[in-house]
Amino acid sequence: MADQDKKIIIDEDWKSRVQREKDEARKTAGKQEQRRGPKADAADELPEASFSALVSSLVTQAMFSLGLIAPADAERVVVDVAQAKFLIDTLMVLRDKTKGNLTAEEESRLTQAVAELQRGYVARAQQAQEAALQGAGIDPQNLKTE
Repeated sequence: MADQDKKIIIDEDWKSRVQREKDEARKTAGKQEQRRGPKADAADELPEASFSALVSSLVTQAMFSLGLIAPADAERVVVDVAQAKFLIDTLMVLRDKTKGNLTAEEESRLTQAVAELQRGYVARAQQAQEAALQGAGIDPQNLKTE
């Protein structure tokens, strides 16, 4: 019988509190949008789509994959040789498929980018191979023949 005498208290106020918070968030978002205006800030705008922008995007991704560049706040560099190889191969396909349709400047930029990335890839692949050998207890210096 003691259970029947207990009152159940339901907090109905939480619904109105949540609704107030939602309304305040909408108002804040609306004020921020008004301050920015119909166009986004120059920093928020994307570059114009172009062949150079496409190549630059792929080159940047490959450089990140090779660990040649990293975000300023990165505590360590992550190298993904397989991803880098894919991106370099993609640039080579792009070069082959656009042959004869590029300006001299575009062709030169693409050829130079591929060559630089290939050099970086070879260096990283050698480092990865040496690290794997050392991990297996093999001294890479003993394998070299002169």
